[in-house]
Amino acid sequence: GWEPETMFKEGIRKTIKWFFANEDWMEHVTSGNYQKYYDSMYGDKL
Repeated sequence: GWEPETMFKEGIRKTIKWFFANEDWMEHVTSGNYQKYYDSMYGDKL
């Protein structure tokens, strides 16, 4: 059967480490500016 590649404890540790290492990117995509860019690029095409 299926088995996870990464166990939960290790996966959550890696996820938290990634978020701290990528704070600038997170700020950018959660600020609303990314949505404005997305809307300007794709608008009604979706």
